[in-house]
Amino acid sequence: MTQDNISYLKDKRREKNNDLNILEELGVEDLKSEDIALVEALIFSSKKKIQREIIKEITSFSEEKLERIILYIERKYQKKEFGIQLKEYNGSYLFQTKKEFAAQIEQLFDITKVSSLSTASMETLAIIAYRQPVTRSEIEEIRGVKVERTLNTLGKYELIEEVGRKETIGNPIIYGTTEQFLEYLDIEDLNELPEIEKVEKLFAEEIEEAAEEAAAEKEAAKELKESEE
Repeated sequence: MTQDNISYLKDKRREKNNDLNILEELGVEDLKSEDIALVEALIFSSKKKIQREIIKEITSFSEEKLERIILYIERKYQKKEFGIQLKEYNGSYLFQTKKEFAAQIEQLFDITKVSSLSTASMETLAIIAYRQPVTRSEIEEIRGVKVERTLNTLGKYELIEEVGRKETIGNPIIYGTTEQFLEYLDIEDLNELPEIEKVEKLFAEEIEEAAEEAAAEKEAAKELKESEE
């Protein structure tokens, strides 16, 4: 199979639709069940996301054969009778539970509070995502505030990482996003990032909402104090 055909397979896989008839069109009927099972087993057994190249190295499958198997597994688990799905992040794979079962899974693990990033963390993360690699001083210049604690928080959640040092005075650390960041946004790679204008609009709305909530809390506290006097 030519490189064009392999690219066609990948494009079809990334269309993210449930057209199971595509499996017949792309020719997966000749795939051996034990080969499909082997790839499933490798992905399932990996403690973290498993890289495509590692699967190829272990199985000795060609690029075209592995692509067809991945396509088959993806479409197979899109069916409603399965509670898990195959996800790809930057050329690595893992099985995840489907989002519609999140509430029940939270009950299973007794998750009473889901942590979320603050607006400040989201703004900093967006700057890194769209301008990476970027230094702390460059981020602070854009945001107009210190971001050391915010960077520590994002690092703790493994959303960003140090990717090197900039060749300038002081050789400051430069930051970039991680595969965990792709998983956080549920995108395969950075090419799927939404347009920056949409992100800026989202943050503007969140900041306005946060300001309104803070003002309301301040007013409520003031009224409470006045009633007690």
